[in-house]
Formats: sequence, C-alpha cells, structure tokens
Amino acid sequence: MPQFTSDSWNLPSATDLPTMGAMSMRARAARAAREGVRVLPLVGAPVLPMPEHVRQAVVRAMDEPDPRDSRGLAELRAAIAAELEREHGLRIDPERRLLITHGAMQGLSLVLRTVLAPGDEVIVPTPTFFFDGAIREAGAKPTYVPSRERDGWALDIDDLEAAVTSRSRAVLVCNPNNPTGYLPDAATIAAVADFAARHGLLVISDDSWQHFTFDGNKYQPVEAFSERWPHLVTVTSLSKYYALASWRVGYVLAPPSIIEAIERRFQWEAVCCGVVPQRAATAALTGPRDWLDRALSTYQAKRDLVCDGIAEIGLAEPARPAAGAFLLVDCSPLGDTPAEIDHALWRNGIPTIRGADLHAPDTHVRLTIGSDEQVLRDLIQALAQSYRESSSRHR
Repeated sequence: MPQFTSDSWNLPSATDLPTMGAMSMRARAARAAREGVRVLPLVGAPVLPMPEHVRQAVVRAMDEPDPRDSRGLAELRAAIAAELEREHGLRIDPERRLLITHGAMQGLSLVLRTVLAPGDEVIVPTPTFFFDGAIREAGAKPTYVPSRERDGWALDIDDLEAAVTSRSRAVLVCNPNNPTGYLPDAATIAAVADFAARHGLLVISDDSWQHFTFDGNKYQPVEAFSERWPHLVTVTSLSKYYALASWRVGYVLAPPSIIEAIERRFQWEAVCCGVVPQRAATAALTGPRDWLDRALSTYQAKRDLVCDGIAEIGLAEPARPAAGAFLLVDCSPLGDTPAEIDHALWRNGIPTIRGADLHAPDTHVRLTIGSDEQVLRDLIQALAQSYRESSSRHR
C-alpha cells in the first residue's frame, strides 16, 4: 500500500494562490512584534462590545434548534429586505433574492464560481480589494483597469469599454472602493449598468463599506438601476457598520436564478450558516443602533485628522476619501523600492497593506483609520519619524 508524506501530494491549485495581502500584513505585524517593535493597533471597522439586546439574542440562540436553511434565517433575510427598502427604496423579495453567507468573501467566491466558466474574463477597476484569488479559483481571468490618483481614483467608463473582449463575462466593482475610499455617484453607477447592458455583462458589486460615507455624500446601490439592466449582483458584509467581524456574516443579493444556483453550491460547501451568528445579526439589524451610530459618527473626523497630519509632515496628502475607513497613501519619499518603503514603515510600528497587493501603485500603501484618536495621533508621529529617517539617509 503506498505511503504518502506531505511532500508527495500534488497541490498545484492551492500552491498557485498567493497569500492574501491582509494575511501577509498580519504575519509581518507578528514578526515585527517579536523583534520588539510596538505595532500600532490600527483598525478599520469599529471594534465594539456587543450591546445587551445582541447578547440576549445570542444566549437564546444557543438553546434553539438550528433550522439549517441554506438561504439563511427567514427573520434575517426579512430584516435585510426591510432595511434595503427603508434606506434605498428597494423592493426585494427576501425568499427569492437573498442568501446569507459566511461573510462577503465567501459570498463573492460562491457567486464567481457559479456564474463564471474557465476562460471567462472579469473586468476589475483598480486599485481594489483582494478579488484576484476568488476570480482565479473560478477558473477565470481578471482584467485590471487602473484608475488615476489625479482623478480621485474615479471610475472611467471609457477605460472599461477599452478592456472588453469576446471573453468578458462580468465587471466587478467595489462600492465604496477599498482601498481608495472613492464613492461613485448615482450617475456613475448608472453608467456602469449601461456599460454592462451594452456588452451583456453581469455586474458584481462588493458594497461592504456602504454605511461609511462622508461630507454628505450618499452610497448608491447598483440594484437601484435594475430596470435599466437586471443582471446585477450585490455582495456585502455585516462586519463593518454592524461590528460583527467576529461572527462572519454577509449576504448576496441577486436575481432568483443566481440565488438558486449558488444555494445548491452552498449546500455542498457548508450546508448553511450557523444560527447563532445569524441571530446576532438579526438583533443588530432590528434593534437600537445608537451604539453603532456613535462609532460611525467619528470616522469623518478621523479621516480629516490623518489626512491633515500626513500633509503637515511632508508626505503628499492622499486623495481625501468620500467613504470607507482607509487611505491609500503615496509613501515614495520613504524609500526607492517597495521593500524600502515597507521596512521604513514597519520599523516604526506602522502596519500597512502594500499597494501591489491591491493593484495600486507600488509606491503606495493602505492605512486604516478606524482606531481611537490617540492611536491615530501616534500614527502621524510614526509617519513623521519614518519620513525624517528616510530624509536623513538620502542627504
């Protein structure tokens, strides 16, 4: 009988995938901490203690039978549909058009593996979140379309048009954009829907940061333009605004035929989401939100604090984001190569995601700005120290 060792297995599919940039950042943070560096506790979404109504829902759920509904708890889907109608005027059938997932990343993976075939191409405006692995796992190929910092990282429909080929199957956008904080307005989202209609493309939109908008700007869901082009999918996370990162809950909003198809795939992959996190999510959506809104109300001031601080220390002020909890910062003065920039930042305890991991310029890094004000002031001081050190070496 053959004996196998870990080295004898052929694992080409797994080994071809790079480590996700966010996980790579965590590994570098752990290494820096072992070397005695105080790593700043930067966060994006709020990290909050669960209020009593959520805690009580979780306690009750632990004693309830799990209905094991692959589409998710009916109560949670109804709460999501009610919120979509209340906030955006969308009339969504929760039974036919919603499916609960283990976070937005799983939802996106399910969608891509369901709607794409090997050899298909997905048009992706960049910079963007970590979509590459999910697209390639579906057997498809991403076609990246860069945006420009001088334009505020805005979507350019003409550039998307130029990327279309006979193999193009979908366009995948991030709304609001992570990592740039660009927030497309209604006219831009409508233009994306019209572009997709002209070329027969599915629009897939990751809307995980939809509640984090600044300066009176409003998030515009692509679903609002379904009368112009019905082939629209929204994937989102409840981890951000609802502070449910520990529970890993998200959902997919899609046409009934796609929901039916991904439900069958989900049944074989995970059967269903656990009832306890779904009960927590239901309570967060249907209960009081003062605990969430207090945290959210601080983010615009945090953005301004960090943007102003970056400009004051001599780095180029980033394109001020209209949404999100992050900045894409040009750190070229800190080093001549991405490795030098990375070292200059980590030496001063600044955890970042490298621009190349986000299909951004490799001179840039993503910083998160959701931490307490004192931590953000420490961040500015650490950036200033990195800048001084790099300037002294280049004299």
